[in-house]
Amino acid sequence: MKRVFCAALIAACLMGQNAGGFRYSATTGNVSLSGAGTSFTVQQPQSGAASVNLEAAVVYCSVACTLTQAQNGTAATATAGTVNPLLPFGPASNTTVWTASNVGTGTPAGGALVLQAGIPVTLIMSGITLPKTGTATNYTFTISSITGTANITVYWKETP
Repeated sequence: MKRVFCAALIAACLMGQNAGGFRYSATTGNVSLSGAGTSFTVQQPQSGAASVNLEAAVVYCSVACTLTQAQNGTAATATAGTVNPLLPFGPASNTTVWTASNVGTGTPAGGALVLQAGIPVTLIMSGITLPKTGTATNYTFTISSITGTANITVYWKETP
């Protein structure tokens, strides 16, 4: 009886482990900029298959830079990035990311953040959800024009 109870308890824990969705990340990698800026967009697919709950973004600039954020710009179409599943691995992500994004102007989300040179900054993004409404539902991080290296990495969870 004790073994059955333990097995049932373990099975229940494993089954409920991902009830809240699966987690993913994507990054621009280190981008060398020479008098230019860069943008990174997390975007719903055309079908809007899952809600995207942003968790965090880590932004780095090798020189002082200004970071702005915007939401719901005209859909990005270039340059597609790679989404990486995080443990425990789930299905492929429904979200698209654009690592040198050409997203259209969206609604500003907060003011400009001035980042110090060489210090990665973690932004807590909890509470920002991209509902299942198609490609015009997106969130973009933009680093101002700099001559240096920039890197933007974003973490999120998808829920059906």
